Amino acid sequence: MAQDDSPVDAVRRFVGSLHDVTSRLLADLFPVTDIADLLAAVHSRRELPREGLTQCGIEYTVHGAGCRMISSDGREIDVDLVTDPVLGRVVEAFDAWRIRWFLDEAADGGYDHDDIVAACCHLASEGHLREVVGGRWFTLPDASREPSMRSAAAAHPLAGAQ
Repeated sequence: MAQDDSPVDAVRRFVGSLHDVTSRLLADLFPVTDIADLLAAVHSRRELPREGLTQCGIEYTVHGAGCRMISSDGREIDVDLVTDPVLGRVVEAFDAWRIRWFLDEAADGGYDHDDIVAACCHLASEGHLREVVGGRWFTLPDASREPSMRSAAAAHPLAGAQ
């Protein structure tokens, strides 16, 4: 994929898609409130299958500690649950590899891993992301809110960036 924008802009596209796809997935799977609840619904409560397709066309696959989501337009988002040492609980997190995969650049060429990490760190310094594990795992800043507060956070400043 050709680089038409900066690494920061590329991360913004990922974050916008993450917010959009996750929001639509959770709306279709209501009363599931977040990815941690989706994993519980699959693994422990056995209410949902490990793989599925929602009404709005989001395909999901629950894996190990996370979930891969593919929108009907082909955007592929993957998050893992990572323990946030500040909050003392798991949050939906992503790393540079997942962003590069989304950008279709996990192989040769494209954005360098270190450039994506630097872009994430930059966005975290501006409050658009939160760094969960230094230089490795990042999350949306509204991850510190309780799940019931997430709908109020739908106006995330990067949510429309795609």
